[in-house]
Order: sequence, then C-alpha cells, then structure tokens
Amino acid sequence: MSSRGGAWHPPARRATMAVMRGLRAAWLATGAVIVAVVAVGAFAASGDSGPATQRQTYLQYNLCGNACNSGGLGVVADLVRAIRQASPSAVLLNEVCENQYAELEAELATYKGRFDPTGPRCRNGTPYGNAILIRATEVNLVGSWMLPNPARDETRRLMCLRVPDAATSLVLCVTHLSNDDGNTGPQASAVATILNGLSGEPAIVLGGDFNTDPADPRLDPLFSACYGTGNGPFREVDSPGCASRSTLNRRYGSDVINEHTYGQHKFDYVFLSEGHWSTPDADVTRPESGRSDHAALWVTVALNEARPQAT
Repeated sequence: MSSRGGAWHPPARRATMAVMRGLRAAWLATGAVIVAVVAVGAFAASGDSGPATQRQTYLQYNLCGNACNSGGLGVVADLVRAIRQASPSAVLLNEVCENQYAELEAELATYKGRFDPTGPRCRNGTPYGNAILIRATEVNLVGSWMLPNPARDETRRLMCLRVPDAATSLVLCVTHLSNDDGNTGPQASAVATILNGLSGEPAIVLGGDFNTDPADPRLDPLFSACYGTGNGPFREVDSPGCASRSTLNRRYGSDVINEHTYGQHKFDYVFLSEGHWSTPDADVTRPESGRSDHAALWVTVALNEARPQAT
C-alpha cells in the first residue's frame, strides 16, 4: 500500500514517484525498515512562501534496537546498506543502543551526528536512546531536552541538530514519546513549546514514534490549526488535506492516508513546520526482514527557497 499525501498540493508528481519507487525497491531489497523523507524541487504549496528549490533526503526509523535486537548489529547492517544506496541527507533514529550508533558512525564516514541517551540501558548494558546522523562535515547541537514524566515511565527526550553552513536555516529533530497515557499530553505539549521557542524561524523536520494515533487530541499542540482542533506549528506528511486525522489507513483518491506503521496503528510521524515545505508525499512499506516492529514511512517533500540563517 502507498500513502502519498496528495491532497496538500498539485498532483503532478511523476518525477517524485519515480524516486520513491526506486528507493522502495532498494530498501525492500536490503530488508531495512526505514522512514525516508526525500525532498525534491517541485510545486510550491498554496500559502507557502517561496519556490521549492532545495532537494534533500531524510530517513526516520524506529530501529527497535533493544527490544527486537538486544543491541545486535544485524539491523544496523541492513540500515547501512540502505543509507549507502539512497544517500539520505539525514537519518533520524529511535530505540538505538549506543554500540549500534557507534557502528553506524564507523560504517558511514560521510555522516556526522549525535547519540542522545534517554536514561535506560539496553540488554547488552549500553545506553539507549535516539540519534541523528547528517551527511555533512560538521553538525551543531541545537539542544537536547528531557520531556516531562508525570506517569514516572521510562524517561524520554527531544534532540535537535543543525548543519552550521547550510544555505537554509534547517533544524532536524527526533523524539520518542512515552506509551503511558499519562505522559502523552504533557510530552507532546513540551515538544511543541520547545520547538516554537527556537530562534530564527527555522524550517523544522520533526520525526519520531509518538505512540498514539493522529486523532488523539493530546497531539493538538503539534498539529496545525488547519486540521480543525490543532493549535500547533506543524503539518504531518501522511495527514493530507488538513482534515484527515480521524481517518486511519483509508484510501484517499490514489493514496492511502495515515497508514498503519505499528500493528493497526499509525504511531510514526514526520512533522513539517508550516510555511517552509511543499508537495509532501508519504508511503508505508513492510520489509521482510522483521528486524523492527515498526513499518517504514517514506516521505517526499520539497523545501522552499533558502531563508536567512538563524543566529
């Protein structure tokens, strides 16, 4: 099944879909379970400022490095093969053991990044958490923030990085919300507040496992007001038309929107800051390796023309 978010913007996407088909074939062949965001120059969205001129690629993936793999490196080998073939601009990861991140760094010499331990440890004794890898010679930490934990569950964090010499002020963020209902609302609100407070109005890509479906009102602080009940700064790539949060895994024209990524739920998201992005498409696939309990959400999106660097 595919989910390409076609209602946001004009439907003329043959070049985009050719890229997506190629990436799908490559990643299914490796057995990797990945979320990809492929930015391509295309049509500017209504209400977005500036033409879509920048072409980039991002991957966001719940590795399930501990629960499914006990810190093993097989899932890393799958991911490395996929990254080498697709050459993404950045990779956003959840549920990563530190030794797995170290292996990724060692195998991917053209990438720089950061591992962000969240507190718990993997079964092999190494720290556990989120990570970002960016195809760049240097990356800067924007911030790493502990999220509220009123339910006293496993601790969770948000991390953001920036490439210092990028033409456009672009911030890449990753998070993984708690699966305890008592934490969902406070953590989603905290993520929105932190990102709203970033200086310079950067274009933001926020990826992660949010452990709840789109219609959950506790995600309102993230979803844009265009969705009706949302009051946040983001559009979600697989929720086209700004009115589809309550629709799960349903065909919408030629697309399937809010496609399941974890069992019968959509838990994996790529949020994009309002006004910076155009022509988003999303596609979910389930590779055969079974090394992660999450499906792959692939996304295409065009970043609008360069804006001044944040200071």
